[in-house]
Amino acid sequence: MRRLLLSLLIITSLGIESSSASVVLPQPFYNHVNSKFLSNPGVVLIDQSNNEIIYQNEADKPRIPASVLKIFSTAAVALTLDSKTTFQTSLYKTNKKGVFVLLGDYDPWITSSIKYRDANNRAYMPRLIKAAFASDKKLKKINLLYKGVSGTDIYQAKKALKRRASVAYRPIDKGVEVESLITEKIASIESPPLEKMIRFALLYSDNVLSQKLAMLAARKSGLPLTNEGLNETVITKVSSLGVDTTGLKFVDGSGLSNKNRVSAITVAQLLVKVKSDPRLKPIYEYLPISGESGTLSSRFIETAPQAIGLVRAKTGSIKGTVSLAGFATSGETEYVFVVLADDVGRTRSLQDAARRAIDRMIGAITKPPVTGITPPTAESTPTTTTS
Repeated sequence: MRRLLLSLLIITSLGIESSSASVVLPQPFYNHVNSKFLSNPGVVLIDQSNNEIIYQNEADKPRIPASVLKIFSTAAVALTLDSKTTFQTSLYKTNKKGVFVLLGDYDPWITSSIKYRDANNRAYMPRLIKAAFASDKKLKKINLLYKGVSGTDIYQAKKALKRRASVAYRPIDKGVEVESLITEKIASIESPPLEKMIRFALLYSDNVLSQKLAMLAARKSGLPLTNEGLNETVITKVSSLGVDTTGLKFVDGSGLSNKNRVSAITVAQLLVKVKSDPRLKPIYEYLPISGESGTLSSRFIETAPQAIGLVRAKTGSIKGTVSLAGFATSGETEYVFVVLADDVGRTRSLQDAARRAIDRMIGAITKPPVTGITPPTAESTPTTTTS
């Protein structure tokens, strides 16, 4: 009871009403909320025209969110850095033969996969190691001193080049001025703006990128790169918006862990802010669109064809959990909705049935936009890793 009262107080502070008697939802919506395949999910539906809660079911119960948690990862980094921020990683010579310095900004966009480099134009770390060897054809082994670069990224790069034995690397000691070590810049790679990374993480549910974005937010906030540091980062950033984070437990940035927890009302409150806070604009703009783009490109087509192009939302799926949270167009109204079903069973068939129930639930409330409202624009789907 105490938690419920606290949630209602926070909802009121956000200007969100707790219920509505003026909106009558279609009966199929309730039928699918009560689907046996969803097993009593956490559900919230908010009318954005007046920030009124139209419907809720166990909205304050913390649940396993799966990849819906990526909304929090991207919000944390968007509230930490300007969306136009870019990252550069450079290779420098030193006065010692065979010793080089890698200096970066902890670029989340870096990859050592040729597949992802070619498909998505990712910053390619092996290029820098190759440049070191190319600078002196006599070199058989090199030593890399690094700062602002992940040791894991260097390991993956030398593994991709099949040069595990010929590349040694260690971080630059604290207190050592990098400028005292470097002489000539040999090569560099640069990321696109941060907003493109946010787009990619949300549209295609990239797990590795989402984790790196969350860790970047923690690092820039001066917090440790641990589960506790990530949790504190996200709670601090999201709370600063006035969102109730009661019960929020943030273990990773991807949503893959079944130890993550968040309530449907917390997700809904953040989505309300996503639409109104200019810093979070990329999150709204780059959510997948029903039947057209990203992880929703094949959803709603058979289950609720009337909703194609009218839903933009983040998907989520791990064993036992299927979730969907975002925005649904209903004529002149745009709803914020959240569905967290974390007791759907662990088999593929049960999860597919849960997805169909969610699609039909949201499809039941969608209507084409009124004349003059531009529908969401679909985007093509590149190669990526998803959950």
